[in-house]
Amino acid sequence: MSLRRVRLPSDLPGQLWLGPMPGRFTSWGSFQQQAQGCELSVVVCLTPRPEMQELSPEYHAAVAGGRLPFRWLQLPMRNFGVPDDPAGFRREVEALAQGVRQGDRVLLHCAAGIGRTGTVAACVLKALGLEANEAMQRVRDAGSNPQNAEQSGVVRWF
Repeated sequence: MSLRRVRLPSDLPGQLWLGPMPGRFTSWGSFQQQAQGCELSVVVCLTPRPEMQELSPEYHAAVAGGRLPFRWLQLPMRNFGVPDDPAGFRREVEALAQGVRQGDRVLLHCAAGIGRTGTVAACVLKALGLEANEAMQRVRDAGSNPQNAEQSGVVRWF
């Protein structure tokens, strides 16, 4: 599964990409080539460390060993879940949006790149000034979407 670009407002220099966990459905090396091709500057992992270690051991080892060619952030949520710390979540999403405004090329990923990824992507788009319906449509157009009412509620709340 390849990385999927989200359509952002045209005046923004950054980019927002969505995808599954690096190294989960394709090799870690293949992901690294995609990341280089997209010139990713930030990768945001939305899974807890144990989930990452189980599903993509090579990726986990690269993170643990500090061998990444991009800045790595973790904003963990349980599968089909929502953030445990809403205030911290809001701060992190606002920081990601600011990075996109300044030219960061950001990849958001969970395990499959759908639910948690879609939830956070829609929140980033709202932080960039889009209305909820437009944010959700752009996320769906990129192949992701909140997977339950609780995740959709986070997007509305944000």
